[in-house]
Amino acid sequence: MKADGTVGGGALLSIRDLCIWFGGGGNYLKAVNHASLEVGRGEIVGLIGQSGSGKTTLAMGLLGLVKGYPGLWSGEALLDGKSLLPDMARLITRKEIAAGKGDQGRSGETVEKKYIPFQRAHRRQLRGVLGREIATIFQEPKASLDPFYTVGEHMLEALERNLDRHGDAVKAGGGKKALKAIGVGLLKDVGLVDAENLWGLHPHEISGGMAQRVMISMALCAKPKLLIADEPSTSLDVTTQAKLLQLFLTLRDKHGLSIIIISHDIGVIQEISSRIYVMHRGAVVETGASSTVLGSPKHPYTASLLDSFSRFGEKLPMPPSNPDGGKGCAYRDMCAAYRGSLTAEERAACEDRKPIGQADALRAADLDRAALPAGRQRDAAVPGAVKAAINWSKCHYPGLSKAHGPGTPSTYNLDKLSAEAGGEENIVEVRGLRKRFSQGTRSFLALNDISLSIPKGKTYGLVGESGSGKSTLGLSIMALQGVDGGEILYKGEDILKQNRSRMLVLRKEIRMLFQHPEGVLNSGMTIDSILAEGLEREGRVAKSEIVRRVAEALEQVRLDPSHGARYPSNLSSGEKQRATIARALITKPAFLVCDEPVASLDLAIQSQVMSLLKEFQRHLGLSYLFISHNLALVKILADRIGVMYMGYLVEEARVEHFTVHGVRHPYTRLLLASTPSLDPGIREILSAYPDVEPVRLEGGCPFRNRCPIYLSKGSKVCESTMPPLLEQSPGARVACHYPLN
Repeated sequence: MKADGTVGGGALLSIRDLCIWFGGGGNYLKAVNHASLEVGRGEIVGLIGQSGSGKTTLAMGLLGLVKGYPGLWSGEALLDGKSLLPDMARLITRKEIAAGKGDQGRSGETVEKKYIPFQRAHRRQLRGVLGREIATIFQEPKASLDPFYTVGEHMLEALERNLDRHGDAVKAGGGKKALKAIGVGLLKDVGLVDAENLWGLHPHEISGGMAQRVMISMALCAKPKLLIADEPSTSLDVTTQAKLLQLFLTLRDKHGLSIIIISHDIGVIQEISSRIYVMHRGAVVETGASSTVLGSPKHPYTASLLDSFSRFGEKLPMPPSNPDGGKGCAYRDMCAAYRGSLTAEERAACEDRKPIGQADALRAADLDRAALPAGRQRDAAVPGAVKAAINWSKCHYPGLSKAHGPGTPSTYNLDKLSAEAGGEENIVEVRGLRKRFSQGTRSFLALNDISLSIPKGKTYGLVGESGSGKSTLGLSIMALQGVDGGEILYKGEDILKQNRSRMLVLRKEIRMLFQHPEGVLNSGMTIDSILAEGLEREGRVAKSEIVRRVAEALEQVRLDPSHGARYPSNLSSGEKQRATIARALITKPAFLVCDEPVASLDLAIQSQVMSLLKEFQRHLGLSYLFISHNLALVKILADRIGVMYMGYLVEEARVEHFTVHGVRHPYTRLLLASTPSLDPGIREILSAYPDVEPVRLEGGCPFRNRCPIYLSKGSKVCESTMPPLLEQSPGARVACHYPLN
């Protein structure tokens, strides 16, 4: 890799002018629109953009895994010089486009595929490539693992399909015994040090992070040249995510693996990628070295993604839904340069002309490169369009495009209801709550003497890794599961002692937001019907009142009334989550339990949802229990934060206490340091923590096997006594024998 982000030694993967358009008859959805991409040998390339930008379609299209029936498919894709796409000429119908029409005003011809013959030819072309030269891992690893097969059986199946890659080792060791030895070695390569014991476990018996590592080790069975990782860390907690990202770097160095990381999270991309491609609505809008793109973005859309990361929770302008429509640059309204530093003459260019696209920029670069002497055609020092294609932005004035200011959505409907905010000190109190679960012949406490309080109109953030007890506490407060001891007071009433009729009344005031809206919204009902259903428990409500309340709820969450007639499948992921918020708000609740409500959304949509929740609290006086594994996310909304680990509350304080150097418990510092960050100094903190999986320890401090203080001191008190939750400073409680300074 050269200093400016160019690839040395030739590209392993080269994609040029790729189009994957759905539909037909000239009415196309341009899922991938004249996109080009290169991946060098042993290089990690990031592909970033919001949901719907075409990242996954581009990658899955190469592998013949695109869902639906693309009506137009064109371009070139080469792996090690070999085409990944079949011969187009035998499988297409050509249609002329009138001059001045079509994609970005270009004239020429489109390529309309006879899709079924193309699909068959594509699969034939990919034989010997899929799962061998190119391997893929997906966002949900447990959805890719067969629940009836053990980890070992998965590994053996993958190895048996690739015996030719391990022939000598198998012959020398003899059959399945040799294959198991290879499989155990690959599991250890991905950080699963207890591979022998893991071999006999089923997918449901291992964590999400371990399942993702098993998927990677299965991919390595074929000794692939390229690994495509599609949102590999989105569903993982922050500490597991940090380990996974470090693993990718190790695999690149040890196996010479080239990797494409697809993500909506800039922090993830920045951690490990040497070069970045930014996509929006199917097109690449900026590309270049990671440090260049993230340090000084040259396109307004890239700047907006960075703002979604660094100014998370603020109201920011939305990118255009149709960048190819209209006249001039569609991004100009969100461009700080257009709104500020450009002259009237320069702004006129943005208003009258579309910026040059990636395909045209690369064609110009090819012409300039062809004019150079043969020895200089790969030289990074060449001038003009060649270098522009290496670090390129779809913008008239790339050097001036910087971050933009916040948007100003209306809060009129919220202001009408703001008078409901008011009063008492604590709306919810939890006292000595305990909950025990059985697991085979063993049992464990998921909640161990938990006590906390949530003032009215405030947010209590609850953070911790998967399995810490966060969701168990949320479900207990909602009375959706029983407990083994303790009290849960809502406005002074113990929820655990109420009868069914009283709970029906309380459930209008206590509502819950879940992580996956697909599990909440009935796919067979329109959004209007789903929201109206929430009013049924209020008795007989006039139809006109139902219509008014439904429209009011949609307006509150910034959904157009026309969305009410749609089914959930016709909404984007962000719109679905807004619909679930409207479903919760329609009963005019006072308290919401928010269980990972934005974990599966991209950063820009996360920011919008968090802004909505902040406004509802400010104008409606709502109180929240906000549950997440991401401490940096919780800090946006919370007034007070509690940190849980293995069923214990280990630290609690006001939000300003939660900085890397301000927290007192080693586990809380680990959570903060594990969050993807643009600060390179954070990695030094992580290096002090051992790379071990969390386990439930008998007696003593539950965190000691991962605690750098215990591992350096070896204190007996940490082994024998669980530290009590004590006040270490005004308003801050910590459960640690040796709290951090």
